[in-house]
Amino acid sequence: MSPPRQYRVGVVGFGIAGAATACLLARSGHSVTLLERAARVGPIGAGLLLQPAVQAVLQRMGLLDRLTADAAPIDELHAVHADGRTLIRMPYGEFEPGCRAYGVHRGVLFTALREAVASQLIDVRLGVAVTRLSVRDDRVTLTAGQGDEYGPFDFVVAADGSRSTTRELAGLRSWVMPYDHGALWATAPCDAIRGKLYQVVRGTRYLLGVLPIGGGRCSLYWGLPERELAATRARGLDALKAELVAFCPETRGLLDSIAHFDQLVYTTYRHVWMPRWFTRHVLVLGDAAHAMSPHLGQGGSIALLDAWTLSDCLNTAPDHRTAFRLYRRRRAAHVRYYSAITFLLSPFFQGDSAWKAGWRNLTLPIMPRLPWVRGQMLLTMTGLKNGWLGGRLPV
Repeated sequence: MSPPRQYRVGVVGFGIAGAATACLLARSGHSVTLLERAARVGPIGAGLLLQPAVQAVLQRMGLLDRLTADAAPIDELHAVHADGRTLIRMPYGEFEPGCRAYGVHRGVLFTALREAVASQLIDVRLGVAVTRLSVRDDRVTLTAGQGDEYGPFDFVVAADGSRSTTRELAGLRSWVMPYDHGALWATAPCDAIRGKLYQVVRGTRYLLGVLPIGGGRCSLYWGLPERELAATRARGLDALKAELVAFCPETRGLLDSIAHFDQLVYTTYRHVWMPRWFTRHVLVLGDAAHAMSPHLGQGGSIALLDAWTLSDCLNTAPDHRTAFRLYRRRRAAHVRYYSAITFLLSPFFQGDSAWKAGWRNLTLPIMPRLPWVRGQMLLTMTGLKNGWLGGRLPV
């Protein structure tokens, strides 16, 4: 069997998906140039879940032990109404013994990936905003800024997030829908919530979550329509803190550490759907290909699975175009399922519909009582459900 081909690859975007892709391809012997629009990259964001689906990938990358050492074990999802009644409670251990997720600060994951990139022979170029993509002699060249050219590459991986310009430059169609609701995020010391992702709801208008992320800290998120952000700021921090403590008393200790509004970060979300992820010379992955709402906590894990799968396909296929088709076959069912299920579920947790809240409150406590349905819900929660009709994702 002949060794896999070595490629010259341009990766656009130095986020989770781009960093992981660049690192994995460089480890496989490919020549990688990593281009990033920002002049500086660093640990940003709040908490995320390392789902069971991605833990094997992180283990193979040599990062899992480091990340879990700084993370908080998450043994269950526990959602309650504002009056304390349980809406749903799903332990990971019911899926299989020892199964759990890990809550980790996004910055911890990014720092580990950035150091992994630095350990490889990767040409990292910061402050490079790609403005043109051209193909000559079956090679692709990227142009940025005042006409600086990068390449030529055998192919380009677009990992530049939900607002990707590279997918548009490649001529790939996409449907992008901004969500009306975003979230205010804060990270601070908190010991009231341990071992679980804890959520509190009232109708679809109010959603609060607390995720332990290690080091005695938790990330708090408070769902908020973008149209109400200015009014929330105008009311002042004390009014917001009083509202959150009244809604969820367990947040009191965390909020005591918040002294300024600039300690809160407001994040908006988009849903991105693409009928096709690649051309002859460009493949789109991560949020650039399938951004979704954060309600199932799968985004970071899916991005890492994308990177791992692409690397594996390139190592086994005879050429990169065959690898792209193999990548589609291996990723399509999994990605399409989670994209669809988050799109369908989001309005039942954040919106302005009373009937959707009533339907959720009626059906969600009943569904886990049906053994087959509970099994499918657990499989979904772990990030391992491979399509609507598929079984467990092979990782």
